[in-house]
Amino acid sequence: MKLPGSIIIMLIIFKLQAQQADTLRYADNSLKAIGKTEDAEKVGIWKYYFPNGNLNAILTYENGHLDGIQKYYSFEGKLISKEFYQNGLPQDSAKYFYPSGKLEKEGKYENGFYEGKWVFYYENGNLKRIGNYILGLPNGEWEFFFENGKLNQKGELKDGLEEGSWIYYDDAGSQLYEGSWDNGEKIGEWYYFKNGKKKRWKVFKKT
Repeated sequence: MKLPGSIIIMLIIFKLQAQQADTLRYADNSLKAIGKTEDAEKVGIWKYYFPNGNLNAILTYENGHLDGIQKYYSFEGKLISKEFYQNGLPQDSAKYFYPSGKLEKEGKYENGFYEGKWVFYYENGNLKRIGNYILGLPNGEWEFFFENGKLNQKGELKDGLEEGSWIYYDDAGSQLYEGSWDNGEKIGEWYYFKNGKKKRWKVFKKT
């Protein structure tokens, strides 16, 4: 059954009237947060402030839970994170920033966990590390970099632990050594490189 337009308007008015403006304050009575509540639950946009009055965060609520785009700021007013929440949990795309405003990391959440590809950066903009997550744990191929942008090491992670073959480099880009891992333990023959030549270094036995 379709409700008449006048009834729909009245319902909207009643809902808005049910929402109350609310404020939170610091001990010195300066403003800490301002937003609306409905049935004692936070709803809509809330703004939070540092004691000096600078904006701390702009958060969106639904029935008392974070829901929608959430933004957090540094004491100096720089955006330090931008996340999307659903039913109180981080979901989908997220970005985090250094206090300088430079991008620190970006990726996606699924039901509150890191999921899929995440990229981490040094403050100078160069890659720091890049790889994939499953249920919040690093899994699959990962690459780690020096601050100058050169590759440091690469290999596979399984639930956050090294697995299989890994290769390591110095900060000039030359290969240093290589070897295998099993559940986070070095195993088998490991090799080092000198003047471009591969030499046997050590044999590791699994404990």
